[in-house]
Amino acid sequence: MNNPLRPDRNFDDLSDRFRRTIYETPRGQLRLAALRADFATFAGSMESLLVRDLGGGQGQYALELAQQGARVELCDISSEMLAAASANFAEAGLPLSAACCPIQQAHEHFAGQADVVMNHAVLEWLEQPFNVIPQIAGHVRDGGLLSLMFYNLHGHRWRQLMNGNPEDPEGANPKLRDQGNAPQHPLDHEAVMASLQELGFEILQWRGIRCIHDHMPQKVRERIGYERLESADLTWGIQDPYRQLGRYIHVLARKSAAK
Repeated sequence: MNNPLRPDRNFDDLSDRFRRTIYETPRGQLRLAALRADFATFAGSMESLLVRDLGGGQGQYALELAQQGARVELCDISSEMLAAASANFAEAGLPLSAACCPIQQAHEHFAGQADVVMNHAVLEWLEQPFNVIPQIAGHVRDGGLLSLMFYNLHGHRWRQLMNGNPEDPEGANPKLRDQGNAPQHPLDHEAVMASLQELGFEILQWRGIRCIHDHMPQKVRERIGYERLESADLTWGIQDPYRQLGRYIHVLARKSAAK
């Protein structure tokens, strides 16, 4: 990709738009459905666990874990996103320990390590994502879980090819790129998982998110309805080669226990 590096993205200017265009649409619903499925399979009870959401935005899934009994810490570089998260937790009558800071400074605000660490749809917006992965991993206690979601390089390439851009399949939509609204670093899932394994993590599962949705014509999505679409995305999203074409990849990994 030939785009120049941009600084880590702050979404103060897009907080309300993200809520409307992501989490109030099938795109966001599929993201949450994938997280629920993976956590239900591998995470077990959240009761009294410490969950640390790094770059947690408005905290939609963190709130669900809090409703299951988890204690939640959340940081975000955007004060607007953080205010929305705090309001969501307050409305639900649940406590939230929040810090307005970049991921790289989270250790200055939260003590020790957490049972579950989440980092969702953030890495692709960072200037040096692979430099930040070890910092994220450092927040996970021995034996704890890491939930990592990121914009998928292969899904991005395929989408660009299908949109008639075979000369530059790693490029971004020029308008979105110029507005700073296109992820600057779609990530190769194999490189991310190799990095985690080098840091002592066991990959429990990885899935593609929107591997069906994004490649199905809108008229077909409308005809079959959301429930069938979600079922297909969850079913095929953990199978090769389909998961490799998801718009996002979710990796759930366990940190090796200290010997």
